Amino acid sequence: MQREGPVMTRYITLPPYISLRIVAGIAVVGLVALPSGAGVASDAAPPAHPLQPTGRIARLGRGAGVIEGKLTRVDGRTETVDVSIGLLGLLGKTIEVNHDTLIRVDGREARFADLQEGAKVKAFYEERGAKLVGTRLEVTTGG
Repeated sequence: MQREGPVMTRYITLPPYISLRIVAGIAVVGLVALPSGAGVASDAAPPAHPLQPTGRIARLGRGAGVIEGKLTRVDGRTETVDVSIGLLGLLGKTIEVNHDTLIRVDGREARFADLQEGAKVKAFYEERGAKLVGTRLEVTTGG
């Protein structure tokens, strides 16, 4: 059985860390590993397509980085936060928060207990083994 009809072609631009494949007519989005020391940052206008991330991730130097997005999970048991970017929060990082992490909420010094899911965050971190340890969290609650 052969289907005939109009064919729609759309061209979109994706950041280098996202791959897009069409499998059985379904779009499959995934992450692509970047070479060590590589990073992605964008000061561009908001994305033109929903598959493009709305936050940003950048490398600051060897073993250090920054991610801007939303706090999608604040776990008091493990003292970690999930910072997500993208339309559905598909991209992001889990960052460990410790006593050395500087936390600022709306410009004021704060504690881990002051962090709320859904707030905007700019998280600076260092890679320590397999963990990302936060050095500074700048949170904006918008309220």
